[in-house]
Amino acid sequence: MRRFIIAFGLLLVVPSNSFALGEIFKIETSGTEYCGDYQATKFNAKNNIDLWIEIVSEIELLVSFTPDFQADTYFSMFGHTYLRNSKSAVFVGGQLFSAGDNLFGPSYVTIQGAANFDKFGNITGLTGTFIQSGVLGDTCFSSGTFKTTQKLQ
Repeated sequence: MRRFIIAFGLLLVVPSNSFALGEIFKIETSGTEYCGDYQATKFNAKNNIDLWIEIVSEIELLVSFTPDFQADTYFSMFGHTYLRNSKSAVFVGGQLFSAGDNLFGPSYVTIQGAANFDKFGNITGLTGTFIQSGVLGDTCFSSGTFKTTQKLQ
């Protein structure tokens, strides 16, 4: 596989203009969820919501709550990536969702992070930070870090 960069979860680009489509990674998150005054809850790999990402194109990736990307369990994220050197890239991305039935306005998720490559250009890991508000359909927001724990495809 050729070297590529991710922007998320995370958007991926191959510097040679050839894209690594269909790659899927499991993502673990840790951080703090805020659900009202004096109501902060820490989360980590033991009590978080598992996420998976699939690289769709150089500007899009899918974020899913299921490893097989079942209908109505995923959403797209869009962003930018920049090659830092031959072994790493940085990325930024996000998605704004319409307010729909949410009385508290639109929900959103943003990410910023880095991808590391091996000598063959394969991703060896992703790390970064995120902020989300209302993505899970509630009035809570959270912030924290993410990292890859396994490559599924």
